[in-house]
Amino acid sequence: MDKNYEQYAESRLDGEFGEMSSWRFVCPYVGNKRFLDIGCSDGLYLKYMSKSSQGIEQVPALAEAGKIKGLSIINGDVLKSIQAINNCEFEGVLFSHVMEHVDSPIVMLREINRVMHSGGTLILGLPTERNVFRDLLRMDYFNGTHIYSFSVRNAHKLLNETGFHVEKVFYHLPKCRNLLGRTIEKIWNHVNWPFREYFSMAYWIIAIKL
Repeated sequence: MDKNYEQYAESRLDGEFGEMSSWRFVCPYVGNKRFLDIGCSDGLYLKYMSKSSQGIEQVPALAEAGKIKGLSIINGDVLKSIQAINNCEFEGVLFSHVMEHVDSPIVMLREINRVMHSGGTLILGLPTERNVFRDLLRMDYFNGTHIYSFSVRNAHKLLNETGFHVEKVFYHLPKCRNLLGRTIEKIWNHVNWPFREYFSMAYWIIAIKL
C-alpha cells in the first residue's frame, strides 16, 4: 500500500482531516436511505447514515477504527469490494474524494450505477485541482496519491456517460466553520458567481441514477 495512505490514516486518526464544512449542503440528500460509502475512512460520513448503510475502506487501521464505533465496514480494495455487491442493493452512494485515486474512474462509476436502485442518489465529492489556493500556495495534489483530476464539466460528462443525471453542484470553501465562514459559504453556493470553481477547494455533485 502507498505510504501516503498510511500517513493519511495516521493523521485522520489523530484528529486531522475532519469533515468538510460544505458537507451540510449534501447531508440532507442522505436522509434515512440505505447508502454505500466508498472510501469511508473511519466512518467520517458513514456515521450520519442509516444503520443499514455500508462502508468500504481499503486502509486496515481506518476500517478497524470505524468498526470499533459500531459501523458496518468492509476492509478491502474498493473496486473488488463493490464488484462483489449484488445489483440494486443501495438507495444511494457516497463517493467522496476517491475517484481521483482509482485506476479506472469510468469503470467505478458503472459499478456504482449497477449497485444502486433506479432513481437512487449519488453524492460525488472531488477536489478542484486547479484553483487559486493551489496557484498561490503551491498545493500540488499530484505529489501524493491523485492520478486524475476532474473539472466540473468533465465530471458531468462522465456521469452522463455512466447513466446518471446531474441535479446540483455545491462548492467547498476552506476553513468555513464559524458563523461568518458558514454564511459566506452559503452565499457562495446560492449565487451563481463566475469562477466559482477556481476559487473553491472542492465540490460536491448530486446525481440521480436514470
